[in-house]
Amino acid sequence: MLSFWSFSLLHQLLIPGIILFLWGIVSWGWPAVSVILLSAFFPFYFGPVKFTVYGVPFTLIEWMIYVSFFIYILRSLLAWNRSREGFMSNVSKQFYSMCRRFSPSGDWRRSLWTPITLILIGLLLPLVSSLFEESSLAGMDRTMLLGILKGWFIAPLMYFYLMQHVLPGLKAIRRCFEWYTISAVFLSLWGILQFVFHFTVTPDGRVSGPFESANYLALYIMPAAVFVLVRLWHILSVPREYDGLVGLFRKLFHVEDSLSVSTLVRYGFFAGMLLFAMYLTRSFGAFLGLFGALFGYGIYHFFFSYWKVPFRKALLWCSVVFVGLAVVGGIFFVTGDRGKFNQMFNVAGRSSSSVRLQVWTVAGDLIGKNFFLGVGAGQFERLYGNEATKILGREPYEKTMLHPHNIFLMFWLSSGLVGLVGFVWLLVLLFLQVIRMPKHDGVKRMALVCLTMLVAILLHGMVDTPMWKNDLALEFWMIVGALASLQKLV
Repeated sequence: MLSFWSFSLLHQLLIPGIILFLWGIVSWGWPAVSVILLSAFFPFYFGPVKFTVYGVPFTLIEWMIYVSFFIYILRSLLAWNRSREGFMSNVSKQFYSMCRRFSPSGDWRRSLWTPITLILIGLLLPLVSSLFEESSLAGMDRTMLLGILKGWFIAPLMYFYLMQHVLPGLKAIRRCFEWYTISAVFLSLWGILQFVFHFTVTPDGRVSGPFESANYLALYIMPAAVFVLVRLWHILSVPREYDGLVGLFRKLFHVEDSLSVSTLVRYGFFAGMLLFAMYLTRSFGAFLGLFGALFGYGIYHFFFSYWKVPFRKALLWCSVVFVGLAVVGGIFFVTGDRGKFNQMFNVAGRSSSSVRLQVWTVAGDLIGKNFFLGVGAGQFERLYGNEATKILGREPYEKTMLHPHNIFLMFWLSSGLVGLVGFVWLLVLLFLQVIRMPKHDGVKRMALVCLTMLVAILLHGMVDTPMWKNDLALEFWMIVGALASLQKLV
């Protein structure tokens, strides 16, 4: 029995072990390459690449991050050990440097690690509370909470840490986003083939790629569409003649505004694939995020940026952008699912809007009862099934609901008031960081791309739940890590 169990475990871990061994070689020899390529593997948490060790489930992308992270730590320890100051002295100095990295003034209020710590504390407080029998959270699923903490926060934060410390400069950061975009294009192609060959499509005729929901596909590929479109905007519209240090920066690093036919063709192809796949998902939340973020960027670009134009001309250009987005949106609504569009304004009967209103009502009631601690990560589905009928006074339209369809409600419910404050604090710091950057260099332009992606995710998060899923968490912390890494280049 023991030998059979050992053989099964060996057989289960053989292929992942070989992959991780090869990945370890890459991480040791070319750490920056490994961090860049990791973004192409974000969706690799489903299907045959899942495996279990002693009952604990793991995904391939998690272990790839663990390998890259611990190899980076090992390389750092070996480097510190070879220095003259001694091992422990360098460890303490590096730890102190990490704590101050995002706050040159030493102000803990400006450090990204402060809100991140609050988020982690908020996630752990319900777990601690559940250990006491008299607690209202005593019946929570602790295994699920720990799994969420491992897969949706610990591994993504390790990746976030690697992006800050390993990526050498602007070009590497951009390559990281491009490989993420390639993975999004691959999933878009998957969805398009579903549409063409009429297989594995959701019951309402929407494509979902490898996921169980069309919204999951839209949530993953929409930020990639924002990245490509804003990059194209920079390539086509940002003036290409600079003097002084900015001109020198262009010549040395070939930043975003260098025009090339191959870049235009590549980004144009990516944009077409991503937008068509988004169209096939029929996700109005994704288009809300995309259009809202692009229009917001247009207002910044024409009114407030280094490339701003006179007021009347800026107003004209913003009107052109708005009309263009409205035309594209109109085509989407007219040629898409008209019934789904009409249901958006139907709150009396069963529709996506009425379902969301019910979900938000239940979420608000649960927050009222668990104002400080929330209900714990991964507990909303169970509580919704148990409490929805009592709270609503009738049977809900959807008897099962995984998430509250709002990112802020999700943080409040899953990590309590402490985690919500940490999340809002983190967003404020990121916005202020970009605002305070220099006004007209490649670093600022890349930071604006990241910020526009972040705005798109938050707008989509008003009606859906980004970030609280393996690949979506990695996507979010990749953007945060890029902004943190860009801060070092200022």
